[in-house]
Amino acid sequence: MVHHITSYDASAKQAWDDFVPTTQAGTIMHSRRFLEYHGKRFEDESLCVWSDPGVRLKAAIALARAPNTTDVVASHPGSTFGGMIANVIDPSERASILSAVAGTLLERGYRKLVYKTVPAIFGQQFDESDLRLLLRTGTVRRADLWSFIRIDRAYAFSAKRRASIKAAERKGVQLRQAQQEADWVAFHTLLCSNLQERHSTVPVHNLAEMLDLRRRLEGENQLWLAYGSDGEILAGTWCFAYNAETLHTQYIASNPRGRELGAVDYLLAGVIDATAASSFKVMSFGINTLSDGYAINTNLLKQKLRFGSGVAVHWHFDVDLEQLANGDAGFA
Repeated sequence: MVHHITSYDASAKQAWDDFVPTTQAGTIMHSRRFLEYHGKRFEDESLCVWSDPGVRLKAAIALARAPNTTDVVASHPGSTFGGMIANVIDPSERASILSAVAGTLLERGYRKLVYKTVPAIFGQQFDESDLRLLLRTGTVRRADLWSFIRIDRAYAFSAKRRASIKAAERKGVQLRQAQQEADWVAFHTLLCSNLQERHSTVPVHNLAEMLDLRRRLEGENQLWLAYGSDGEILAGTWCFAYNAETLHTQYIASNPRGRELGAVDYLLAGVIDATAASSFKVMSFGINTLSDGYAINTNLLKQKLRFGSGVAVHWHFDVDLEQLANGDAGFA
């Protein structure tokens, strides 16, 4: 099977971004609109796999040189998700494409690939065939627990969560979707205060980056805010439409008064209800794993479980490119 592989460059941007929504596991995080907001921060090594040279994409893989290395290439460090996105699920063909990609990377002097998957729950069709190949050619780097709700199926809030939501409503907490840039500015101020107070840290995105992403991903991101009866912003969540079926809570924040009033519970319940009434099928709450990729933030996990969430695994692998290029994938 012949695969025509080229480095990504600006001439392929439209083809790449048109291709992402047609693939099995493509998300907004794989789009060049999102990746290129990082500018020159990373040395891009993304690859395009063509059915015919320069004519029709059949796979794409967003990559960059791993920081402070010379022989390690990684699923793009600026994106939550990586892996190969393709419009084929056939495990033998996927293995063939990944083997060819590994050969190309070896020719460029790389020896190891840090590979981030996409949790299968976010794919158009459930597919974990890459895991089998990666477990044969590499080792698990981390396995983050990821919370989600299948809002196209039956789900139920816990009794404690329902009581908190009703209490917040009685206390006058209200919900609305933000429309003005000033709302994003106010939310970022709330987020900074929340993270500094509770974790002595700052958001991954500064205000300029948040506003830039809001514009780049227009129509594919939402900001929801919970207000007190006096108009004070109590809590908020910035959401990304990962794809046509999945809405993800990128950030959730509240102030002390909001925590007293149960504003986050009220906020998330409202967003879940609004999402369930739309075309989305999955509500994503992100990882519950600490920075080592192993220890679990059990309090965070329990909070999400009380909304009726399930749990998937977001796999990261260290892959030996020599093995991936030349190993037997197990297909006759």
